Amino acid sequence: MSLLSATQLADVPLFAGLGDSERMELADAFVPRHFADGEAILIQNERAEGLFLIGQGSVDIGKRLPGGGLALLAKVGAGEVIGDMALVGRDLKRSAMGIARGPVSTWYLPADQFRAALSQLRPASLQLQTELGRLVAGRVVAKAADIAGLLAEGPDAFTPRPQRALAPIIEDAFTPEPFLAKLPCCATMTAAQRLAFWNAGARVDAGADTDLALVGAAPDKVWLVVRGAVRSALPHGDGIYQLTVTGPGQLVGIAAMLLEVPHDRLLRTSEQATLLAFDRATFAEMMATGDALSRELGASVNADLVTALDALDQVEARILAMRRGHAVAA
Repeated sequence: MSLLSATQLADVPLFAGLGDSERMELADAFVPRHFADGEAILIQNERAEGLFLIGQGSVDIGKRLPGGGLALLAKVGAGEVIGDMALVGRDLKRSAMGIARGPVSTWYLPADQFRAALSQLRPASLQLQTELGRLVAGRVVAKAADIAGLLAEGPDAFTPRPQRALAPIIEDAFTPEPFLAKLPCCATMTAAQRLAFWNAGARVDAGADTDLALVGAAPDKVWLVVRGAVRSALPHGDGIYQLTVTGPGQLVGIAAMLLEVPHDRLLRTSEQATLLAFDRATFAEMMATGDALSRELGASVNADLVTALDALDQVEARILAMRRGHAVAA
C-alpha cells in the first residue's frame, strides 16, 4: 500500500476544510495498516489510540450484544474515517466495534502523534482540532433531533419539568481567579492570562430557571459555567424535557455556534449560576489565534461536545427503555 497523499485527504470530509500545506503535513503522519477478514479494527470499550482512514475494503460498525453478536450500526468503506474520537481527548474509550469484512487496507493516525504536534502548535493539528469540533457538534445536533422525534411520538409519556421564577443573587465582591484556576480550559494559564480571559467575556449572574437561549434563537453567544449549572432541554408539554446538565468548567451553546445554526435546544440555568458570556466575534478570535490559548480552548470545546454527545446517547437509551408507558420525570 502506497503512502497517503495530500490529494487523497482532500476527498475526506474531515480533512476537506484544511489547506494544501496542512493536508500535506498530516498525510506524512499516517502509517499503513492491514486487517484480515473478521479482524477487529476498533474494539468497544478499549482505549481509543488513533483513527483509521479506510483505503480499500469494508468495515462493519456495531455494538456488542450481551451473550455475543453485533448490533450493526453502519457499513463504511473506502475514503471514510473511523475512530476519529480518539483525537478529541486522552483516555477515551471506543464506543463501538469495527470489524473487517474481507481484507481491509487502512491508513492510521496515532492520537499521541497528533497531540504532540498540537502541543507544538503545528498549523495542521490546530486546524484538525477545529474540524473535529465541527464534526462532533454535528453529531450532537443530530442526536438531539432524534430525541425530539422520540418525544413527539409519545407526548404524554413523560412528566415535563416546570419553570420557576427566581431572582439572581448578585455578589459584588466576587473574585473570579479562584474559580478560573480550577476550570479545565484555564488550568494551564497564568493568573494574568486568566484575568485577560475573564475580561474578554461578560459576567452573567442568573437565578435558577433563567433562560439563556430559546429554541430557534441565533447562536450569538457561548457561556462558560463558572458556578452553578445549566441544563439543555427540549420544550415538552407545558414544561421541558431535560437532556443534559453542564457544570463548572464547561461551555454551553457551542454546537450551534460552531455550526452557525439556530439553537436546537433550550438553555436554562438549573440553579443560581455565575457565567462568563462570550459573543461570537470574541469567541471566534480566541479559537483562531493559533496560540496556546486557542489550543486549550479548542481542546475544552471538543471535550465538552463529546461529554454532551455521551449524555444524549444515555438520554436516548432511557427514552427507548421507557416507551412502554411508564411516566418519568423529565
